Amino acid sequence: MTPDDIAPEFRTAPKDYAKPAPIEGVKTLRLARFTDDRGFFLEIFRSRASGAAGRELAEFFQGVPVAQMNYSVVDAEGHIKGLHYHLKQDDIWFVPPGSKAKFVLFDVRKASPTFGKTQVLVAGGGMDALVRIPAGVAHGYRPLTNPCALLYFVTETFDPSAPDELRIAWDHPAVKHLWDVPNG
Repeated sequence: MTPDDIAPEFRTAPKDYAKPAPIEGVKTLRLARFTDDRGFFLEIFRSRASGAAGRELAEFFQGVPVAQMNYSVVDAEGHIKGLHYHLKQDDIWFVPPGSKAKFVLFDVRKASPTFGKTQVLVAGGGMDALVRIPAGVAHGYRPLTNPCALLYFVTETFDPSAPDELRIAWDHPAVKHLWDVPNG
């Protein structure tokens, strides 16, 4: 069979499965889930490795002075959290089991080699991963479950009198289309 054997109105290019390059400084780490007949165990933080055990996890947190850990739950249907960015703070996001979210990232650092680029990641729902988001990368998420939980580590403590949190509209033209959950 050739493309000429297909009616013209149904001819399309093959779906593109290439993964776009990540934003400079954004790191992800797939976590190991240890499952048995009693349940599972999931390690999400290590300050140092114990021999070979936990080396990759400890290296992921290297140079990340964890100043605060937060837990958030969204239970409003169709809600999008974001976008915002920090000038000083890095975030490390984790979606706990039972929840699933779509992360949308937007590099607003004008000196970055990936300035203006976007990145989309899905976490939770079986994808146990940590995502490190550097200062200057706008970030937000769309819950894909209801409720949807997010556990996150930050490198600065929150100060309501001088918040390091700057906003970009969730529907900014560079990211508006990224929140959709595509069919097909």
